[in-house]
Amino acid sequence: MNQKLIKKLADDLKTAADGAFPPGKGDEFLGFQMHDGIAYSLTNESARTFNEVVSKIIGQKQFSKKFLSKYIEKKLKTVFAEFLSNQECDLEKKISDLSDELASFDQNNTVFLKIEGIVLSACLIIGKVRFVPGDEHLIQSIINKAGAIIKTTKSDEESKKNFQDLISQEIKSEFQGGCVGVVEVNAEPIRAFEYAKEEVRRAIDLLRFSTKAIYPLSEDIRIGLKGDNPRTRRQGFIASDIGFNTQGDSVGSVRPFEITEDAIRRMDEIGAFQVSDALSKKQTNNLEEALIRAIHWFSVALTQSEPSNAFMFLIVSLESLFKTEKGNSIGGTIAESVAFIMADSLEGRKKLISIVRDYYGKRSGVAHGGNKSISDSELFTLINIVGTTIVVVIKKLKDFGSQKELMGWIEEMKLK
Repeated sequence: MNQKLIKKLADDLKTAADGAFPPGKGDEFLGFQMHDGIAYSLTNESARTFNEVVSKIIGQKQFSKKFLSKYIEKKLKTVFAEFLSNQECDLEKKISDLSDELASFDQNNTVFLKIEGIVLSACLIIGKVRFVPGDEHLIQSIINKAGAIIKTTKSDEESKKNFQDLISQEIKSEFQGGCVGVVEVNAEPIRAFEYAKEEVRRAIDLLRFSTKAIYPLSEDIRIGLKGDNPRTRRQGFIASDIGFNTQGDSVGSVRPFEITEDAIRRMDEIGAFQVSDALSKKQTNNLEEALIRAIHWFSVALTQSEPSNAFMFLIVSLESLFKTEKGNSIGGTIAESVAFIMADSLEGRKKLISIVRDYYGKRSGVAHGGNKSISDSELFTLINIVGTTIVVVIKKLKDFGSQKELMGWIEEMKLK
C-alpha cells in the first residue's frame, strides 16, 4: 500500500477510536469487544468506520486473493487494541508493518473436497482442479499431512493419539471410495477453502456441460460439491372421498457421470479442455470469459427442478455469448447469431431464427409472470441448441480473440 493510503487508514482508525468507550458506557453500541488484553464498546458509527478500513485493505488486489475480511479484521484489531492502550504509538507505522506482513504472506495450502455424482475410472484435470479417487493412497497421504502437524503440538502423547485417530476417521468417512477435488492455493486457510470451492464449481460447470454430449438429454445427472445437488426420491400422498393414492418422482439420476477414457475423448471432441485451459489462465480474453459465463449458466440450468427456471437460465447462457450492439434487439441478435453459428443453409437458418425468437418470447413470458408452461420437448430442444452453439464457439477460439471479432464474423456472414 502506498503512504497516502496508509495515512488515510490511520486517520480512519483514529476516528473509530474516538467512538470507543469502556464497556457499559455510552448510549449507542454495536456490541461488546474483548481481544488482545483490552475490552471496549464502539458506537455504530465507529464500528462502520472500522469496517470500512478492513474493506479498504481487503480491496487491494494483492490481498483479496489471499485473505478473507475476517483474517484482516483480526490482524487490524490487534493494531487497534495497541492504539487504544497507547494513543502515542505510531499508528501509520503499525499499519505499514501490517501491510508488509500481508504482502510477504506465503503459505501454500492443498484443499481436498468431496465431489458427488462422479465415478472416476481415469484421473482428470479441469482448470486448477485435479479430480482424483478417494483411494487408500490419497487418504493415507492426507492423514500423514495431519499427523505431521499434530506431532508438533504441545499436547501430551495420549491427546495427540486420540486427536490423530479422530482426524483419520473423519478423513476416511469423507473421502473413501468417492471422487475428490484437489486444489493448490497460496492463501490463508479459510480463504484457501473458499477459493478452492470457487474453482471446483467452475470445473464442475464444465463437467455438467460435458454430460449433455455424453448422455441422453433427459438424463438428469447431478454433479456437485458434497451437499450441493442431492439425489433423492419424493413421495406424494393423494387423498379424496373415493380413494387414496401415492405418487413419487426422482430428483436426479441414479446414473453418475462416469469419467472413463471414452468420456475424456468425448470431452476433448467438444472442446472441454480448451475451456479448461482458459480456467487455468491468469488472464483470459473476453471471448473466453464469455464462454466460461455461458457454460456456467448452462450448468445452472441443469441443476433446476422446474423446467421454466432451466429455460430462463439457458437463454441467459446464450445472452452471455453474443454481444448486442446498442439499439439492436437482444432477442433478434441472439436468434441470428445462433442461426449463423449452427446452420449453413438458408432454410436451416430461417428455422433456427424462428425457434430461438419463439423461445426468447417464452423466456420473457416466464420472467414477467405470463406463460410459465415449458414442455420437456421445448426444454430439451433448447438444451441441444445452447450446447451445440457453445461447442461451435469453442472451436472458433483459435480464430477469434474477442467477442467483437466473433460478432464481426457473424455480421460478415449475413452479407454472403
